[in-house]
Amino acid sequence: MAWRTRGHRGDLLEDLIDISNEYYRVNEIARVDKIATPIKVVEQNNRGQVILGFFEKRSTVDYVGLCQGIPLCFDAKETSAMSIPLANFHDHQIEYMKDFRKQGGISFFLVYFKAEEKFFLVPLELILEARKHAEAGGRKSLSFSLCEKKAIPVGFLNHHLLHYLPAINVYLDQLQAEKERELANRP
Repeated sequence: MAWRTRGHRGDLLEDLIDISNEYYRVNEIARVDKIATPIKVVEQNNRGQVILGFFEKRSTVDYVGLCQGIPLCFDAKETSAMSIPLANFHDHQIEYMKDFRKQGGISFFLVYFKAEEKFFLVPLELILEARKHAEAGGRKSLSFSLCEKKAIPVGFLNHHLLHYLPAINVYLDQLQAEKERELANRP
């Protein structure tokens, strides 16, 4: 794939998301921005480079944006293994995502399994379900096989853009179907 030949120094997933977000912005499809972690600078050199600093507070999620009128927030996670520890889905991120959902937005994770070279949109609900299962003594990680069964695959556009917007449409359809099931089951 084209993205393999690019000289990535950081996380591949975040680089791909940033490239895709710029494409979405330029083409007026969506506006999604990376959220920086607030850092308190303690010391700088004479060129303005940070020599000493610390994180002022925990970050919320990696990305927040708006797509066709739909507010969204998500975090990027990648792993070299065939699973990713649920501990990597931090409590403060989950709480932020839940609050975001309560305000009418959608919340999810984009997860990259390097060993399989596969990308997934993992709905917040799937992480909550996996955490509940882990608390009851079950598996304490999100496996690749579970993502294949329950998460939404993310593909590429033009071989270099991680095209996650179609996966968001699938996720929205799932949320709508769940709402309809809940309404149908009400007395």
